[in-house]
Amino acid sequence: MGLTSFREIRTIFRNFCNLQFRFPLLCFVALTGCNTCFTFTSNPPTGTLGIVTSDPRPACTLQKMNAAVRPQLAVAPVCSSCVGSGQVQHIFLSIRGIDINSSATAHDDSLDWQELLPADFVQKPLQVDLMDGKADQGVPIHLAEFTSVPAGVYRQLRLRFVPNQPGVEDRLPENNMCGGGTLNCIVTADGNIQPLQLGDGSPELRISPDSIKGASLLLLPDTEADLLIELKLVWELSSSTDTGVRLRPALAASAKAAGSN
Repeated sequence: MGLTSFREIRTIFRNFCNLQFRFPLLCFVALTGCNTCFTFTSNPPTGTLGIVTSDPRPACTLQKMNAAVRPQLAVAPVCSSCVGSGQVQHIFLSIRGIDINSSATAHDDSLDWQELLPADFVQKPLQVDLMDGKADQGVPIHLAEFTSVPAGVYRQLRLRFVPNQPGVEDRLPENNMCGGGTLNCIVTADGNIQPLQLGDGSPELRISPDSIKGASLLLLPDTEADLLIELKLVWELSSSTDTGVRLRPALAASAKAAGSN
């Protein structure tokens, strides 16, 4: 009778030990999922349990959805009431990049900027004349063909220019129609060349949500959109020890995205 009881107790204990190891193993398999590979090692005499896992690339990764964007430039009518020598004839911009970002507060070093112009714009910046053709009559200038970017909502845009006073490492456009003193300028009817003000010394122009139609650019998956950037010539007060206080030309900008034909 005593022997039978001992055997029953030993059987119960063995089953309990097996259950003790099986339960965490089943839980572990359930948590790791079907795509996780693991090796199981059991050592009952010492009561140890060893599991080595590896997590290969999941077989059902989500495919990234892209949209195609084509950047365009236009200019608002420039001082239609101006006559004579003060009439603006040209607005030259030396462009080396156009980027969009999903964050309205992204900094320059953000990794989320999406470039819309070909990489060779950095090596060979393009100087465009906003008054050339019919850009001031609603016919935009096409800067590049469609570029693929992740689909989504973008809340900030920036235009990057070659600085008016370039550094040693700055690439320059092949032909500079502004002359030797600047790279972004306006030219009036009398031939006077005035450099464009580019903000606080930064060679770029930011377009924030309040200057974007609908406060954001919605780029849907598998669609093509024209990104129209409309620039407007404005005059800002500027002061210096050499010239005193005077009006200097600068740029303001707005943007909108529309489906392409």
